[in-house]
Amino acid sequence: EKRRAQDGRPASRARGRQMDTSGERTRQGAPKSWAQRARSLGNTVRDGVQPLRAQLARIRERAAAAARGPAVASLTAATGIGSGPASSPGSVRPIGLIGAGVAFVARPIAQIADAGSSSDGNPASAGDDSRPILISSVEFDAEDPDLAQLARSVVTIRPNFSYTVADISADVQRIFSTGLFEAVAPESVDTRDGVSLKFKLVANPVVRAVVLRGASQLPVTVIQSVIKPQIGKVLNTNAMVAAVHEMQGWYNDKKVAHEFVNVGISADGIIELQVQEPRIGNVEVRFIDRKTREPCEGQTKPAYIFRHLKNIRPGATLSGRMSEDITDLTNTSGLENVNVQFSQRPHAVDGSPIMDAIVNVTEKQKAGFSGGGGISAKGLQEGGMSALVANADYYRRNLFGKCQNLTARVELSPSPGGGKPDVDVKLSHMDPWIGDSSRTSRRVFLDSDSTSLEPIHAKAEPTDDNQDVDDVAAAGDGPKALYVRKVISGVEYRRPLAASWTGTLSATYQRAYTHDDLKQTCLHDAYDSPLTFSGLAHDTTFNVLSRFVYEGRGKDEALLVLTAEQAVPVTADMLWFNRVVVRARRKFHAMGATLEVAAKGGNIIGDLPPYEAFQIGGANSVRGYPEGGVGTGRKFIVGSAELSVPLAPDQFDGYVFFDIGSDLKSGSQVLGDPAQARGKPGQGYGYGAGIAMHTPVGPIRFEYAVSEKGAGRMHCGLARSF
Repeated sequence: EKRRAQDGRPASRARGRQMDTSGERTRQGAPKSWAQRARSLGNTVRDGVQPLRAQLARIRERAAAAARGPAVASLTAATGIGSGPASSPGSVRPIGLIGAGVAFVARPIAQIADAGSSSDGNPASAGDDSRPILISSVEFDAEDPDLAQLARSVVTIRPNFSYTVADISADVQRIFSTGLFEAVAPESVDTRDGVSLKFKLVANPVVRAVVLRGASQLPVTVIQSVIKPQIGKVLNTNAMVAAVHEMQGWYNDKKVAHEFVNVGISADGIIELQVQEPRIGNVEVRFIDRKTREPCEGQTKPAYIFRHLKNIRPGATLSGRMSEDITDLTNTSGLENVNVQFSQRPHAVDGSPIMDAIVNVTEKQKAGFSGGGGISAKGLQEGGMSALVANADYYRRNLFGKCQNLTARVELSPSPGGGKPDVDVKLSHMDPWIGDSSRTSRRVFLDSDSTSLEPIHAKAEPTDDNQDVDDVAAAGDGPKALYVRKVISGVEYRRPLAASWTGTLSATYQRAYTHDDLKQTCLHDAYDSPLTFSGLAHDTTFNVLSRFVYEGRGKDEALLVLTAEQAVPVTADMLWFNRVVVRARRKFHAMGATLEVAAKGGNIIGDLPPYEAFQIGGANSVRGYPEGGVGTGRKFIVGSAELSVPLAPDQFDGYVFFDIGSDLKSGSQVLGDPAQARGKPGQGYGYGAGIAMHTPVGPIRFEYAVSEKGAGRMHCGLARSF
């Protein structure tokens, strides 16, 4: 210090340290601890990097595994996409993905210079990491000045301040955390002003290509989008982590089982990523007895089971889509339960684990009888005792072992007029999949059904809805009640068309009879208006119908039904007409409430029997009016809005509604003009409130509605077929 003062130099800032005339440090003071601790600083930092994700933590153990399978995609700096060269496993070293769950593996880090050694070469004695060291200067040695500047921007060490070994270790970690460096070696040089610290930086290789092995399910477009930005640049392990995470996100979204088992880079800059996708080996069908739960001999032909297994098949990758196969198979006629058992083979094939699958199938009871009774939705609309119904059924499942279904039903319901009970017969043969690639189903059927004609041909009486008696024609003596009985036979095909869309095509032969409550043929109503178009005891039609249905789910909870029906006069006595009907409905949810908006409309041209005309008014049309109370026409349009809120979750809902409808002045175009004879207005609206009770068979609705004329009416029914 005296010599410094004599020479006019500032006093040394290394307080508590003695310097000899040559400027070398003595063995006393903090530099002894620094010199000894600095030797192992590189290894301390390297070993301190911990994986953050368990899945990628096993890379170090599997780094020596042989590469599996051909490259799915290789992106080169020249073309962006191509078939890059595959390097041998021995030339690939694991990549240190700092902060991404991959254990850091770097080349040997240079040891820090033994700045604490004394002039006689003896090492410094051990000290405490927390003891401060004066840093006189900080330098960065890198081939790329931009990378050196980047490292300088992240470190916290500054010249002319004291720091501990732990501080320097933290800065080394900060440099590693940029993801651009393969090795960081801090070196120290003792000076008379303190310790000069230099970081020797070795950048990661420049990425020339990326090869992904074993990823047969991952699309090349996904690989391109996440990997291509890396090509031609210094490897950034952080960006590589993000790319791996994005690829994992695709796997997770598609519910595909996978595991990234190796991420490495060769000396010439080729990154290799290795993925394991477990695959299905053999698939076996095993039938389980529904009572004993033991294996048994089944009736279903295995081919009719395997055709449903699109994701559970030899060579397929394990994925969550297998549940779709199970659901599809369970819903197939004749099957009660389906589950899958997997067993892993002891040896992998081409690096992929192989899982053998056993599909356990429980079949339903083959045949049987059933019977019951209850209330029909049609009867509730018509009122009276006709709501009661009794039925007897015979069913035969899994015909010929082909998952086909045969049903026969007889329904009996009291006649509202007190006459003979109505007997309806329904026969149906259903094939849920005829075997084509479009999943087309086929139904062959024979139905008989009686429907009341009261909404169209009932005698008009002055009511609150129709108080102007002059508008009502005088009715003669006629039957108490009128019905139309239809016998329909035909075949119907249905198949999915696109997402949320299905299509139906059917051809039917129909005979329609009109009769009174005593089951006697009746051709005219009380106003002497004809009941059939042909004037005979029955009308005959051959109809071809096509229907397209869109059914949105989730947020897009909507329904759209487009129906076109053409009656073709195959013989001279058959009718000809064309009918088009459109129905639409949309639900909106907000703050626990649900707003449902619906509309429907239709048009008929050609030969129109009155019983085929559109009926406007009633529980499924304009509430506040009786069934058909607004009008009967060739055309119609009806709109409805309903706002509901839950009164008791999953039990009761309360709602208010508004309906409006019109026959578009087409009532006079119906044979006999039954609407005009009964003084129907042709248009009207209604509003009211109701309560819906949730039951296993559907919501039961109790509503009170008021028409535009102020007349109130109660409506009760199951659901609402708008």
